[in-house]
Amino acid sequence: MYSMGQNYEDTTVIVEGIKEEPPAEETNYDEESDEQKEADFLQMNKTDTLITGVRRVPDSLVKKMQADDDFWYANAEFEKRKAKPASNEQRYIPIGQQAWFKTLMWLVIIAVFAAAIIFYLADSNVGLFRRTKKVKEAERADEEMPEDIFAINYQREIDKATAQRNYRLAVRLMFLRLLKSMSERNIIRYQQDKTNLDYLMQLHNTTYYKDFFRITRNYEYSWYGKFDVSEEAYRLIRKDFDQLETGM
Repeated sequence: MYSMGQNYEDTTVIVEGIKEEPPAEETNYDEESDEQKEADFLQMNKTDTLITGVRRVPDSLVKKMQADDDFWYANAEFEKRKAKPASNEQRYIPIGQQAWFKTLMWLVIIAVFAAAIIFYLADSNVGLFRRTKKVKEAERADEEMPEDIFAINYQREIDKATAQRNYRLAVRLMFLRLLKSMSERNIIRYQQDKTNLDYLMQLHNTTYYKDFFRITRNYEYSWYGKFDVSEEAYRLIRKDFDQLETGM
């Protein structure tokens, strides 16, 4: 390192510094022989502390270390860390593309379409939601029938229903007349709030049970089940009524 000082009055320059040794004479490797290069390399390996070597650990020592609890992680299997799900902002889906919204829209469309069909059929001449005039008249006749079965002129009403081919009503009238006759002969104890099953239980140990059971079944099928009664079926049912009434 050099330090220079200058006196403006004196033009003499004084140079002070540390005398440096001349640089070592560089080795010209181009002129060295191959033997000299190899000797220099071997000498470098002996003095270089950063050079490492590979040593093989015996298998017995490896197994001993694996069995040691302090080295539990040697055989452990670690799961890969799963990526965190994207935040709500990153997973935002427009409401029009969400599954629940699409399902709701389809339900609304189907409901509107079904309502439009029902309204059209109900307002048109289609008889899908309309009861026929014959059914209305039969129900009106049932409503007009008195509750007191002892006050009905059965023969007149049965002949009237048969003439109108309303065999369901005729079967009902014959069944009520049968209950009236059996009550008057003390075969059953008639009460307005009793059911047909109650009368069957009363006749369980009598000779009338089998015939009354068959008549009751036909009556309930035709009246409560609203099955149409053909003319031929009506004649067979009427025959069962006449047979039971004759045997009482």
